[in-house]
Amino acid sequence: MEFASYEPGPFFDEMFDIERRPRPGCGLLARTLAALPDADVARRQRAAERALLHMGITFNVYGHDAGAEKILPFDLVPRVVNGSEWSTIERGLAQRTRALNLFIDDVYHARRIITDGVVPAEIVESASSYLPGCRGSIRREAFGATSPEPTWCATPTDATTSSRTTCGAPPASRTYCTTGR
Repeated sequence: MEFASYEPGPFFDEMFDIERRPRPGCGLLARTLAALPDADVARRQRAAERALLHMGITFNVYGHDAGAEKILPFDLVPRVVNGSEWSTIERGLAQRTRALNLFIDDVYHARRIITDGVVPAEIVESASSYLPGCRGSIRREAFGATSPEPTWCATPTDATTSSRTTCGAPPASRTYCTTGR
């Protein structure tokens, strides 16, 4: 990936300073990317987009003429995030994970969001990710650990990479839900 002629224009660039030098923490990434041929970067981007499509990481623009599923926008080049900025992001991810767990737990149990008319039952029950067999059940296992509270979406912590949020159905070898509350 060639950076010699790169010109960010009047915009702030998270990776390079005004003199096109890598910002603190970005040097290794800049060198790694510079060593990759442009064709290889394009091939990797296409492969990532195919993977996102196959995993169902898509969205629809309803009312749009094309109306088809669109891949979630994804940039192959990672954004380098410093520790203090990551701390803020991590707190937000933890809050959203808790909110998601509460929402999913409500959908499969009390169903207040449905009975209060916030979300129509047919929207929930027609979703490809909805698991009718989990109604009244609880999922307490995620990433090989048992949680004392319902866990539908978990944030595992890895000592070397900080926190990552992973949501969705577990691998087929895992239990989707267990009975009891």
